[in-house]
Amino acid sequence: MKSTSVIVNEKGKGISEALALTENIGKDSGLERKPLLHLRLLAEEMFGMLRGIAGNVEADYWIESEGKHFELHMKSDIDMTFSLKDQFLAVSSSGKNEASRGFMGRIKVMIADIMLSSKETMPYTMVNTAVSYPMGAVFDESAVVWSMALYKEDVQSHISESEKASEAWDELEKSIVANIADDVKVKIIGNDVEMIVVKSF
Repeated sequence: MKSTSVIVNEKGKGISEALALTENIGKDSGLERKPLLHLRLLAEEMFGMLRGIAGNVEADYWIESEGKHFELHMKSDIDMTFSLKDQFLAVSSSGKNEASRGFMGRIKVMIADIMLSSKETMPYTMVNTAVSYPMGAVFDESAVVWSMALYKEDVQSHISESEKASEAWDELEKSIVANIADDVKVKIIGNDVEMIVVKSF
């Protein structure tokens, strides 16, 4: 079942309505208190992706559910420019990339990198997702698809031989989303960016 769609933005518009929608669908599906809290937390983490992006970034949010299986969708049309990437990255005075701190921050940076690279038609060579490129995405002619579940597998298989993989695993272990969600998928087609958080209870 697909829910109605709510428009959310980086200034917080629609977020309380979207969280209410999430809770109502969870309750209607028979979720108890703790699973309901987890579902809401996943939605809150998604909306956190929008924060800190200057300019008008709007996204459609909806839920697809069947029994106690949920897919939280957030889809936005982003015209990625270098100035918008700077806002995605939010480089601090220390020169460190604040935006990429934490797992969700890293996804935000990955989206910016992929969208800009496709504009520049930069070739992407994926030798080893954990070592050569920290997030790893699958490219074809029309779309980019990234999956947290595949990323986790790849990172775990390289922990013993790569410091980057070890750091990435620590990041995953500290992430609310990585600990609660069954999967997180990011699809990028042109300017369309869709994030899907998958959870079954």
